[in-house]
Amino acid sequence: MLNFIGIGSAFNTDLGNTCAYFKIRNDLFLIDCGSTAFKQLVDLKILNNVTNIFIAITHTHPDHVGSLGEFALYSYYILGKKLKIIFPDIPLITSFFDCQGIRKHYYEISDNLKVTKDVELFFFPASHVDTIPCYSIYIKGNNKSIFYSGDSNSVSSFAIKGLQNGDIDLMYQDTCSLDYPGNPHLYIGNLALAIYPKLRHKIYCMHIDKDFDTLYAKKLGFNVVSLVK
Repeated sequence: MLNFIGIGSAFNTDLGNTCAYFKIRNDLFLIDCGSTAFKQLVDLKILNNVTNIFIAITHTHPDHVGSLGEFALYSYYILGKKLKIIFPDIPLITSFFDCQGIRKHYYEISDNLKVTKDVELFFFPASHVDTIPCYSIYIKGNNKSIFYSGDSNSVSSFAIKGLQNGDIDLMYQDTCSLDYPGNPHLYIGNLALAIYPKLRHKIYCMHIDKDFDTLYAKKLGFNVVSLVK
């Protein structure tokens, strides 16, 4: 199960940018690093006694990589370690850092999906926007199989099949309160249409906007992620 230091949409500043993590022994695995993430990582002391820091990136919108640069510098200079970044489009992340003056020796980047002996990642193209590459992530590790949608306006057929046959234990899905043509996020009503009631207890709604009705989502049988305190 994932822990969240932010669960909000880009403009829902009260809940912070959606950012999840888990730990295996002394390794920290982070999904995205939005504008509010670095401060939370430090304030909550999540970085204490960590040997390696792995960050899987879903896409490069600010609410998902907004503090990645300062975290890379902090990790290098203060923690004495390089961030280990995993993303399928290596040139895009490299260019992102280059624009901030962050040199290549400050971090490591790879598209290697076998992260450690304990954790393996699989990236799937996500339906979000057409201006940048966006990905969902299938995570195998810590005796769990998790599907993390990233920002997406649809439900992955791979995830649905995995939930049905037991190959996926939990799914974290970008879900919103708004329903309009061209929405880059998934309306809660469309999530309900896509998922059988008997499978909904395996799904956690995330990337919550200001008008999202948590009680309604739970009434439909879904879970809603909560913040680590």
